[in-house]
Amino acid sequence: MDLLERYRAPVVSALAEVVPSEGPLRTLVGYPLGAVGEDGAPRPGIGGKLLRPSLVCLGCEALGGEVDRALPLAAAVELVHTFSLVHDDIVDGDRLRRGRPTAWAVFGKDQALHAGDALLALAFRVAAEAALPQAVAGLAQATVAMVEGQVRDLEMEGRRVTVGAYLGMVRGKTGALLGCSLELGALAAGRADLAPAHRRVGETLGIAFQVRDDWLGIWGDPAHLGKPVGGDLARGKRSFPVVWGLERDPSLGELLDQGRWEEARDRLAALGAKEATAAEAERLLAEAESGARALPWAAWAQGAFADLCRGLASRVT
Repeated sequence: MDLLERYRAPVVSALAEVVPSEGPLRTLVGYPLGAVGEDGAPRPGIGGKLLRPSLVCLGCEALGGEVDRALPLAAAVELVHTFSLVHDDIVDGDRLRRGRPTAWAVFGKDQALHAGDALLALAFRVAAEAALPQAVAGLAQATVAMVEGQVRDLEMEGRRVTVGAYLGMVRGKTGALLGCSLELGALAAGRADLAPAHRRVGETLGIAFQVRDDWLGIWGDPAHLGKPVGGDLARGKRSFPVVWGLERDPSLGELLDQGRWEEARDRLAALGAKEATAAEAERLLAEAESGARALPWAAWAQGAFADLCRGLASRVT
């Protein structure tokens, strides 16, 4: 995914500038970003794919804008994303992320909550530096939609829901922030008229990303993911494979309710959920790629986005 490497260095630099240089927040903010270790000492570098800030930069540069104009917004989006991960890990009880102990596992739940709060506040402080009120409003709207999606995700646990309800939930939980990323890129380029179209493409990409993530959560390789698989099944999460499988075989619910995770995974595979989930992710990625082709992007940007979509379809982390 060359697109992610194209912007990595400037995005990492912009994020590093946000980490406090001293005080307790240096470690609490820097650790989940990957900028510092548990002791506050510098780490080799900020981790993660940095997909969302890369999309901000792409959305701007593809329209002829200057990447420097987009960097504050790119950093802000990644800070919001990291805030959500810190709090998600607390809610889900996950102890590993990106091959390292999660923030709450290191600092305790109370301090991890403070870390997430600080990340969110810093995100909007950084976004305000771009002097684009419409962008700050868009980021706030996307953050609310993301949180609402997370609320719906929890409400769905252990319940029978339709694929349509699942996709609606994911549009907020994951799609909102990716949609906002491309939207902010358009705003940074001075093309507010194209912001809604950018947002739609990003939202579709985000839904596809989540569907593929659901696939990895059941059939992925823990060594590649940096965290255990099967946790979603154990928590009763209504991921795409589970929702799809329950629509075809309601008795699958008995295996899940009884904690028979291996049998449930085998049943899902026998029903064809593994192939159906991969196919749905590919369908959504094709839809996102088609939407991007309708945008007045430079040819190199069209190619980079297409390559990104193809990479996401087969990603293993």
